[in-house]
Amino acid sequence: MNSLLPPLQKPFLRGHFHQAAFFFCLGACAMLIAECKDMKSGIAIVIYSISLCGLFGVSALYHRIEWKHNARMWMRRLDHAFIFILIAGTGTPICFLVLSEAHGTQFFLMVWTAALIGIIQSLFWVKAPKWVSAILYIGVGWMAVPYLPEIYNSLGMGKLVLLLVGGVFYTIGALIYAFKYPNPSPIYFGYHEIFHVLVIVAAVFHFLMIRSLIF
Repeated sequence: MNSLLPPLQKPFLRGHFHQAAFFFCLGACAMLIAECKDMKSGIAIVIYSISLCGLFGVSALYHRIEWKHNARMWMRRLDHAFIFILIAGTGTPICFLVLSEAHGTQFFLMVWTAALIGIIQSLFWVKAPKWVSAILYIGVGWMAVPYLPEIYNSLGMGKLVLLLVGGVFYTIGALIYAFKYPNPSPIYFGYHEIFHVLVIVAAVFHFLMIRSLIF
């Protein structure tokens, strides 16, 4: 169990995109934190930044390295768990900086409780079918829907569009992950790489929306 498993038949580009995104996010999030003008925004942005950098960093480590069996299983757990951490982490600035105090507290408790359930599932049901994970990702990711009218009133249409477009890209990525389709090149660029690219695109839209909250 401690020996290396046979090399996985994974595409050549597996993990490269998230590795690049991790280093970009380190700089971008550092600048974002530096722009915070008060403790409230600082806490929200730090939580968001840790979740964003953590997701790309763990994903890159998991996919780029040939791990021993036990380590591979733990990295898979962390990789899947950080998806839920990012979802809740992305929602945190909305809770702190956009919604009313009552609704912000309510949404914060809801999204982090749901994320905790997803994290527990990731840690203890590591071989769950991809469609189960995808349903959970999408369900937790769209928990902000009841608050969209208030978000619109606070931010306006432009910033709301950034939030929604990011959510759509995340959703499409989760569906591709679940159905393993399309899978254009299993040798170089497969369905999982499409999923990773869509996660990056979605994260860019959400980063732009969150950046606008502190300017």
